[in-house]
Amino acid sequence: MFINSLPTLFTFTDFISPIETVLILVALLLLVHVSTREALYDRAWPAAATPYQALLNIWLGQAPLWKAFWPFFIFVNGVFLYIDYRIMNVTFTIASWKTVHGMLFIPVIWWIVSVWRCAKYTRYRFANTLAKTMTLYFLFDCFFRFVISAYYPNSFFDCRLLVMEYGDCF
Repeated sequence: MFINSLPTLFTFTDFISPIETVLILVALLLLVHVSTREALYDRAWPAAATPYQALLNIWLGQAPLWKAFWPFFIFVNGVFLYIDYRIMNVTFTIASWKTVHGMLFIPVIWWIVSVWRCAKYTRYRFANTLAKTMTLYFLFDCFFRFVISAYYPNSFFDCRLLVMEYGDCF
């Protein structure tokens, strides 16, 4: 998260400054921490016979937090790194980049709801807070990526080499 979006916004635009970004992110962390209840870790989890049952248990908030948070967090950040790598090497168009973000929309909603439902099942209150905050930070990163693609495409995409999708850069 924020690996390519924030440096692009800070370097090539005046959309948001680093100080404003830090203040917003810290305020969000504090707000989530204040509104977070104590963790409830000692609980018997329902057994999942199939992967579908495991996903249902996570969706219903009947799983430990790490099972809801880490697999998708690693997956979605890997996808973002890959599509950003492809954009930097000019082997991906802006439309393809936006399509991948669109394909991740529903899974991201599932992940955020699941993490917030499972967040109370961890050993530490701060782990609860961090997981919830990271999902909100992910939404900020998606918003920053939208701003880059819609308003500052020349800062992230090499529009000179995109012959097929040149209209996306205007």
